[in-house]
Amino acid sequence: MNMTKYILSLTLWACLCLGAVAQPEQTIAFTDKDCYLAGERLQVSVRTLTPDAQPQELSRVAYVELSDTARLCAQTMVALDEGMGWACLPLPATLHSGNYMLTVYTRNMRNYGAQCFFRKVVSVVNPLRLSERDNLLILPPDELPAASAAAARYAPGKTVRVSLPADSAMTVHTLSVVRWDIPTADYALPAPASPTSSTGQFLPEVEGHLVSALPTEDRQIANTRLVLIGKGASLFDGQAQQDGSWLYYTNQVYGALPTLLNAYDSNGQPVGIQFQAPYAQVVPASLPALQVWVSEDDLRSRSLGAQYENMLSQQTKGDTILHSANFFSFAPERYYDLDEYTRFNTVKEALVEFVRGVRRRKVNGVYQLYTYNSQEDSYASWPSLVLLDGMPVHDVDEILAYDARLIKYIQVYSGSYTFGNTICQGVLSFISRRGRLSNFKLDEGSHLVTYNFPQNRPAFVLPESGQTSTVLWDPSVGSRQLDFPAPMERGTYQVILQGLDAKGKPFRSASELVVE
Repeated sequence: MNMTKYILSLTLWACLCLGAVAQPEQTIAFTDKDCYLAGERLQVSVRTLTPDAQPQELSRVAYVELSDTARLCAQTMVALDEGMGWACLPLPATLHSGNYMLTVYTRNMRNYGAQCFFRKVVSVVNPLRLSERDNLLILPPDELPAASAAAARYAPGKTVRVSLPADSAMTVHTLSVVRWDIPTADYALPAPASPTSSTGQFLPEVEGHLVSALPTEDRQIANTRLVLIGKGASLFDGQAQQDGSWLYYTNQVYGALPTLLNAYDSNGQPVGIQFQAPYAQVVPASLPALQVWVSEDDLRSRSLGAQYENMLSQQTKGDTILHSANFFSFAPERYYDLDEYTRFNTVKEALVEFVRGVRRRKVNGVYQLYTYNSQEDSYASWPSLVLLDGMPVHDVDEILAYDARLIKYIQVYSGSYTFGNTICQGVLSFISRRGRLSNFKLDEGSHLVTYNFPQNRPAFVLPESGQTSTVLWDPSVGSRQLDFPAPMERGTYQVILQGLDAKGKPFRSASELVVE
């Protein structure tokens, strides 16, 4: 892209952002149920709307918070496509029993204040962990009426059909089937206020998630970068903001990823910098007490199942990142699997002994690595970019002294590349076995964390435990007739349909399903 087109593109993007800040936006969210056990997974589907309830396709990211009256307890981000997205929010096993507030908003909505955010009461029960903060009233289940004679009855696995009237003006967005064994009272919060004037402090996320960082030292930063570790050569240069923070315009990046943040001054010396929490952390002033109709024995049994599922999910997360042979979107010119060669102690020895087309040269008293270009039959005149698990390594001596026994692959790319605001000739990529910068010492200006980027429509996974509550979750219903198999375990269930009516107001319809 030449400079004229680049300037025009930036100007157009800035105009779109300025116009977008002044454009009101609303959110609405649907959850798979209203009452959860600590350790379960909360499924949430998010829609963004205009003030007149039309689909709003401005923001590409929505923020979801779960809070009690003291603090933010759980949070996630949802990637939005055409104003719609969904995510899974694991509930910590340490939550106390009581009601919580689920808050959903976009970055653009923060310009209008938290009074415009979508809010919903969500109940959590944790009978295995007593806390002085518990706000729970357990009532006898026999005070609730039994399943009505008109309740639909099915054999396990039998096809269930749910249909809407052909002339219905309602639009169904989500379907869930949940075990109906922890009935709770109904709770409501005041409707969100309509957006009024905007302060324009937060840019809307029109492409991807905007990561924010703040310096931890009172020193001038010349450049700062955000790098994704172990998943490819992805680097995002920081853009300085008037308030002293830095923004990184990430795009098409989803899920929890090891992420490195670093900053340097004009002399190349590291400067301290850290991630800034992207959440507003809305905490309610008060919440109603939680009332449930259930026997304590049944509640403990269900809770043990939820805690078991939580333990399984923690054990299967793992720490290893698998790499393909193609680190970029194309194959390297030379590729080495170090398990196929004699092992050496240092990377320098490995390069000298069997890696072809790499030369070390001292420039202005500093060593640089250069790659051989077979098409031009010569070594590049400019230094190559050196990567370790996707992280740029500025000091070549550090990578040359690195333990080669920790390296799995060495990949050599020739040609010219643009990496952030850097132009290099050739890339020399080292990939460790774990993909997490194993035993590599970072400088004082580098901050490595597992950053939770927006979730991009994860598939619903039915937990292994037979004590699970939600047995079906469809966050994107696209028809008026729905077919699904009846649960395999006998019992009483709720079939919950949620969506918007003709005026854009949310509705919820629940019917009983008995599996005999």
